[in-house]
Amino acid sequence: EGKWEGAIQLPSMDIGMSVNFEESADSLTATVDIPQQGAFGLPLKNVSFDDPKVYFELQTSLATAIFDGKLEHGRIEGSFTQGPAKGEFYLQRPEAVIVPPPLYLEEEVSIKVSDDVRLAGTLSIPEGEGPFAVGVLISGSGPQDRDENVFGFKIFATIADHLTRQGIAVLRCDDRGVASSTGDREVATSEDYAEDVMAQVAYLKTRSEIDTTRIGLMGHSEGALIAGMVAADDPDIEFIILMAGTALPGVEILLDQQRLILGAEGASQKEIAQAADLQKRIFAAVRAGESLEGFKPEMRAIIKQGIDKRSEEERKALGDIDKFTEAVAEAQLAAVQSRWMRFFIDYDPRKDLVKVDARVLAFFGEKDLQVPARMNAAAMEETFKKAGKENYSIRICCKANHLFQAANTGAVSEYAQLPKEFVPCFLPNVTNFILGLPQVPCPNCKDGGCEKARTGKCPHRK
Repeated sequence: EGKWEGAIQLPSMDIGMSVNFEESADSLTATVDIPQQGAFGLPLKNVSFDDPKVYFELQTSLATAIFDGKLEHGRIEGSFTQGPAKGEFYLQRPEAVIVPPPLYLEEEVSIKVSDDVRLAGTLSIPEGEGPFAVGVLISGSGPQDRDENVFGFKIFATIADHLTRQGIAVLRCDDRGVASSTGDREVATSEDYAEDVMAQVAYLKTRSEIDTTRIGLMGHSEGALIAGMVAADDPDIEFIILMAGTALPGVEILLDQQRLILGAEGASQKEIAQAADLQKRIFAAVRAGESLEGFKPEMRAIIKQGIDKRSEEERKALGDIDKFTEAVAEAQLAAVQSRWMRFFIDYDPRKDLVKVDARVLAFFGEKDLQVPARMNAAAMEETFKKAGKENYSIRICCKANHLFQAANTGAVSEYAQLPKEFVPCFLPNVTNFILGLPQVPCPNCKDGGCEKARTGKCPHRK
């Protein structure tokens, strides 16, 4: 029973997954999360455990994936097959990233946003006499629980544990419509999530343990964008910490993100330009309220180009290529027409960043392919300078990816394989910033810290 984490191992790639087993009086059931493919809570079929044998299946529209393994020495290992594709898989208990917290209190809270939305979360309160400074953690895009668990790396749980041990309270909640929180996230935009954060700030102001003059926001990716929106409207916010936050309109972010990811996957400049042209035309059609059905043939062709570049094992793993291509095209078109995407592509964070009076610490990952560091750091710095803002610091972490892990390439496919920990300069500087202490240099950068990466002087930028 419980949660296990691991990966499907194919000859040319690993796909991270986690499985949660539940046992009742007469049956064993399980669900699987495959974040790399945007899949969460998928039910597994024919789940059985006949010690030491472990067996389960995942039914998909392409072919049934079969997992047949054994539990030995606390680890499940075995064979993976899906149609003609063959590989291996493993599962193990999650690493004990979070040390049991004997020195602080964790309290379950429930926060009403509206009649339809109630957020469930955890308020971590330090040991000792308050009131304490507090940070509200705001997750990135996609369904996230209060731990912001990405490929087994519990980003927010790790941050909360560290900060609370340093005397800083932390509030983190499940996203609306996720885990124990209610609400319909299918129709929500970043503005709706901003309302959720405002409700959390209002709640903290009712708590005697909290210093209401030292309430801050810490957002990751889309969460950083939301932190800027909230702080622009609430002068009571004392600080904001932006983890891989955007500082350009969403359409520019998505185009550059596409260019970097396709380049990392080996696409030619011609193919990258072709994909960018199609994406621009799709966005224009979305803005004009036009049908996107006519874009399908081009989308299928581009998806097929990418598949043709993959290894034979990877192509086999996809099953029916035509069926897979059609399913991907349908999913992409549905996503681009969502209320969330319609808002995101035209929203320019700079219109709110110029209004922020709060202290700002902005962290970017040099190897981040989802929110490219240099273009966003430069746009943010230009915005603050034009506004005459002085109380801010912008840092580019050498080696860091979008999750602020020390990365090799920055690719999403690498996330699950990296150690579930931050680059060494991240948490100390977050702590010092909140407490008003000096920033510290990155131990990886012998010539003065992560800022050197921004000017091209960091020796680790090779």
